[in-house]
Amino acid sequence: MKIDISNKLSEIERYKEKCEEWKKNHLVWNPFHKDLLFRLSWNSNSLEGNTLSLEETVQVIEYDEVRSGHTFTEYQEAKTMYAALSQKMTFEGNTKIDLQWIKDTNYLIMQKDGEFRKEDVYIGTPVEVVYYPPKYQKVPELMERYTEDLPITETIQEKDVIAHVARKHIEFERIHPFKDGNGRTGRVIMHQQLLNQGILPAIIKDQSKYRQAFRRYEKNGETSLMEYVIAEGILETYHRLENVYEKFLYRDMNEIIKCNSYVEEPKLIEEQAMKQCMERTAARMPERKLDKKLDR
Repeated sequence: MKIDISNKLSEIERYKEKCEEWKKNHLVWNPFHKDLLFRLSWNSNSLEGNTLSLEETVQVIEYDEVRSGHTFTEYQEAKTMYAALSQKMTFEGNTKIDLQWIKDTNYLIMQKDGEFRKEDVYIGTPVEVVYYPPKYQKVPELMERYTEDLPITETIQEKDVIAHVARKHIEFERIHPFKDGNGRTGRVIMHQQLLNQGILPAIIKDQSKYRQAFRRYEKNGETSLMEYVIAEGILETYHRLENVYEKFLYRDMNEIIKCNSYVEEPKLIEEQAMKQCMERTAARMPERKLDKKLDR
């Protein structure tokens, strides 16, 4: 049975409009952007079994600080994943994702040649093989076809964008073009596809459902669970941005409340603070006010 995500798609559209406003405020966008790169690095590595916490991921990237209980490889993965995201992922929304871009991304993640595999591989364990990707000789041709159909063209309706991203993500992982780093490379591609449509990247919340989505496709060719997981991840990212924005607003509110503490009625103070706070925010973003006038 196909999963209906229409409500989530509507919520994403509402957040897209708000995001354009929030991005204009560097006191909101800059800390969010920095935090997002850390979270996406940690999130993608954890999906591959890396046991570093978010805090440990930040510590090694920011300060080169390591703790006992983890391998050198895990710390290295945190750094290389962050490098790939910060160097290849752009928020301007006009990045061409071609074969060279994909190979360069894999190189940054793996710190190896970034070339397609030259041997056959399997996904799973020696005890249980989950999936056999195509033979390595077929990879170049399959990747050519994959990148041809990768861009989201005008023929794809807004409501079908997430479905297209989900389908292409599964397709990439099934081709499994590289010897290693396919999951992490595939998620950077997914993030950039979304950014090219003005949608923020997806922080994958439910790792179990994410893995189940591949098995579901393998069983019946259906992508709605992956669409659900991606939509949930996108909303998680927007909620984090909204949280930063609210902290910024309440910082302004607290300043205003302190300045008006002589007012006898606390409720009146809060109402005045919110009004003044919204006026301050609007004043910081005159472009938005102009847009509203033009829309009428």
